[in-house]
Amino acid sequence: MAPSSSAWLARNPRAGRSLKFGREQQFVVNPNGIAELCDMLKECPKHQPTPLYSLPNLAQRFGVGEIRVKDESQRFGFGAFKALGGVLAVYNVLSGAVGEAYHSSTSFADVMKGNHREITSSFIFATASSGNHGRSVAAGAKLFGNRCVVFLPKFTTAEKEAAIRARGAEVIRVDGDYDTAVAECRRQSEANGWSIISDTSWEGYDSVPRSVMRGYCVLAHEAVVQQWRGAPTHVFVQAGVGGLAAAVIGYLWAVLPERPVSVVVEPESADCWFQSNAAGKPALASGKADTVMGGLACREISPVTWPVVGEAADWFMTITEDQVLPARHLYRQPIEDDPALESGPSGCAGLAGLTRVCTDEAAFKALKLDSSSRVLLINSEGNLGEEPA
Repeated sequence: MAPSSSAWLARNPRAGRSLKFGREQQFVVNPNGIAELCDMLKECPKHQPTPLYSLPNLAQRFGVGEIRVKDESQRFGFGAFKALGGVLAVYNVLSGAVGEAYHSSTSFADVMKGNHREITSSFIFATASSGNHGRSVAAGAKLFGNRCVVFLPKFTTAEKEAAIRARGAEVIRVDGDYDTAVAECRRQSEANGWSIISDTSWEGYDSVPRSVMRGYCVLAHEAVVQQWRGAPTHVFVQAGVGGLAAAVIGYLWAVLPERPVSVVVEPESADCWFQSNAAGKPALASGKADTVMGGLACREISPVTWPVVGEAADWFMTITEDQVLPARHLYRQPIEDDPALESGPSGCAGLAGLTRVCTDEAAFKALKLDSSSRVLLINSEGNLGEEPA
């Protein structure tokens, strides 16, 4: 049996199997009303549930019963799960303002049609992003007719910047990493009165990040209602600040009869969750977050996600840079007649994590994987113009 902690795989000492989904967790991820949210999204152009693909030949190679992949590369024609968070968070800010002004509720369609422009037109939205979240906030602002400013770190690709500009947003480049972009976004937004739509939280700011995570719960809900022989026994989910991981782990924990074994996957240089698990509280990554996995290049966790990810994720692990490209190729050039998927460096991180575990006998046994295991992966982004070599 593998030790409870190693250089790249560590058990969460707080995550007992008897843990209950309580009030602290519901504050982070509230499962109530997610089905209705999915119905509301039908009003949004290009929306449809993303597929949940089965990879039986890969499952056989890895020695597990089933591997299913939620393919977010097809979300909204957008190419990434982030589309769910930013668009819905922008809507929630605008609908909240309408409700406060008129003491009545509005709808997604009404705001989209500009029925309350006397209230909504004054909002200017801002966010910091490594690329995908910025595109989502820009898309939401464009959908509702609002100005948007996106702060990008130095490493964000020109392709992702162009995609943000194509959605009508202004871009401000920051000479630094993601966390530097967050700080500059906060500074300028406070000075200019802009509304921040961030997917990470800080002291006194958690309502919008929770709204973003609520959007991410849509993909988890879809995975639950799509066809399985049974519920997943294991989920490998990649983490940057932790929003996707919290939504997936929290929603499955809340609605399934038994909480799946959850494994949080991070780049070696951006291992803020791995280090936080070891410290028992939010801690900085051990490296500089200089990774090809731009969507996961975060040095700090989002504190609001701790009651779900920090308390209930069963395992934390890291992957190396040279494990990314083989995972992308495995999605794109699958075994025999398994479906082919387009994936970006961050999108395939869960598969890279599963591959690392399934090729290490001690780790495989430690996670109690076997021929009856049903594994859920999230292909969180398509290649977004970044072709694998």
